[in-house]
Amino acid sequence: MQRLLKTYLQITTRVQIIIALSVIACSTTVQAQQWYVDAPNQALRFELSNDKNVGLSYRVLRASEQREIQSVVNWSRLGFDLGWAREDKEGDTITVKLGQGLRFIARLDRDIDDRYQMHVGKRQQNHYQAKESQFTFEHIGTGKQIRVDVQMANDGIAFRYVLPQQNQTIHEISDEVTEFNLGEGGLHWGQAYDKASKWQPAYETPYQNAIELGTNADPELGTGWGFPSLFQDEHELWLLLHESNLSANFYGSHLRARAEGGNYVIAPPLKESAQGVGSTVARLSLPAKLPWRFLLISKDLANIVESNRVFDLAEPSVIEDSSWIQPGIASWSWWSDHKSSKSARKLKRHINLASKMGWPYSLIDANWNQISKTAMRDLIGFANKKNVELGFWYNSGGPSNTVTEEPRDRMHQATRRRLEMAKLQALGARYIKVDFFQSDKQFMVQRYLDILQDAADHELMVVFHGSTIPRGWARTYPNLMSMEAVRGAEFYTFDSEPDYAELAVAQNTVLPFTRNVIGSMDYTPVSFSEQKIPSLTSFAHEAALGVIVESGIQHLSDSVKSYRRVSKTYQDFLMTLPAVWDETKYLSGYPGKEVVLARRSGNRWYIAGLNGERRIKTLSFSLDFLPAIHRDNLLTTATLISDGDIAKRFTSVEIDLGVADRLTVKTSPAGGFVMIIDLDKNI
Repeated sequence: MQRLLKTYLQITTRVQIIIALSVIACSTTVQAQQWYVDAPNQALRFELSNDKNVGLSYRVLRASEQREIQSVVNWSRLGFDLGWAREDKEGDTITVKLGQGLRFIARLDRDIDDRYQMHVGKRQQNHYQAKESQFTFEHIGTGKQIRVDVQMANDGIAFRYVLPQQNQTIHEISDEVTEFNLGEGGLHWGQAYDKASKWQPAYETPYQNAIELGTNADPELGTGWGFPSLFQDEHELWLLLHESNLSANFYGSHLRARAEGGNYVIAPPLKESAQGVGSTVARLSLPAKLPWRFLLISKDLANIVESNRVFDLAEPSVIEDSSWIQPGIASWSWWSDHKSSKSARKLKRHINLASKMGWPYSLIDANWNQISKTAMRDLIGFANKKNVELGFWYNSGGPSNTVTEEPRDRMHQATRRRLEMAKLQALGARYIKVDFFQSDKQFMVQRYLDILQDAADHELMVVFHGSTIPRGWARTYPNLMSMEAVRGAEFYTFDSEPDYAELAVAQNTVLPFTRNVIGSMDYTPVSFSEQKIPSLTSFAHEAALGVIVESGIQHLSDSVKSYRRVSKTYQDFLMTLPAVWDETKYLSGYPGKEVVLARRSGNRWYIAGLNGERRIKTLSFSLDFLPAIHRDNLLTTATLISDGDIAKRFTSVEIDLGVADRLTVKTSPAGGFVMIIDLDKNI
């Protein structure tokens, strides 16, 4: 493979040299220019073209294990419309297609070797290595410059647009044409992008499971395809498409509904979202950097599930002292009783539960402001005595939101927001949960980031609910603990969602390969009691969700009674369950069918498996991720929580792992298991 790539690179390099010499001799006669950027291991290549007729476009190539050059992304267009006010005619504007009619100016190359630490996520210590090339072009006629930054890692590609010139005139970006032409013959795990409504878009539609790559979005389900999208192409390569490092100078993108031929195109926010408030174009001054768009590319699903690329591409932390940021487990009363957050008596039960279980937090959810001030002071005092810290729910509020749940209109304006946060800080609150955003428009992106910055100034952690998807913000603002953007366990509580229980069985095995890859997910797992929609998953399946679902603040959703009546082994599991991980390993699985993950906290490994089908299955996985001293030690033991003979029961046993290369665990239909290996006990 290396010899094949070397030959390919030499041929392409000679072509590039000839083109470059031709440009120098007579640039106006050249039909197209091409450049390439290779991954550090030279297994992936990004080719960029500036064609006189087509404009900017790119493709991605890969050298296969069978010594063949494969097209991962076929030639795809780049660019957008850029508009700004004329200086010579008041009220008049100029608009150019910044992607066509360009002259190449310069190229700058550099190596990236970045080490950083996360407070949440699948691992805390991260190391990112890549090759970066920056290509600068000038629009012929207006002199406007566009730079295309390309980063190549061994397991994927990323690119972004930069407008490098200094100019305080407000520019508008619209009609983006960025494409990802993945071809035909593969599969797609995609989430329809919500229609605008009182509650949406909120990235809560279910993932469609293994549909044909290139399928148009169903207009009955949504208006396009959402991020992230997972694909398996005709070469059986796994591809995950997403964006990162979204700043307040742009909006959150998704993918257009039409995808014929496997060509997926960037789409702007919906005009109707946020009750029609705000624009669907981005308005910015220069210089400006737009978000990174990236593709993870691998034969191995482990490189998808374990990836932190969304954080690799994000800006470093802006919080100098982050010692006050502490992820953890939280009790939560709302799931089991929607009216409980109006009652100090009921809230005390969940605060007491958190205290007895050793969980650091308890969430006070919607409409808590209806509790009297005297009762609230007593509640806070009770939590202090129980050594439990509180989070408080807020409606994001403002004219873009008609949801009446309270408190509202305290988070959308800077002065009011900071006063509220100062009050919370004085009360000793540790985090806020802000809900109901319903838009990806630029002004809403600004609101998210303003909330994060103001919360950091008051040493408050943040959970976003009814929100957009993660786009790397948890690295830049490490006080961001989690975001919803998932069809989570709260849907068991809505009688308007009769199909949720059936959907959840397979969905729970899709999310580790899609939504949870890109950041913490406030799914609110681990529920045993029945709600309006009775669950079909087993108790062991629900237990496994506590490990499978990663969230910086993990809201465990069930009632006090439910958690107290489970066995001591299971209570011990819940009492020691971490909310932040040092390491994550994908062990086996296939989206929509099954998944087995291993997560490490200190010297303790938690292995969890989910059966995503309604039939008995045996899940198999290797223990080769354990240190050799433990793999080869016949005394290595583990605690196994697995399905019992009855679906709504589970068993727990101590097992001897021995020196077996692989383990198998039998699961019931829609079942699961948790295995806990404490290495300190096995030395």
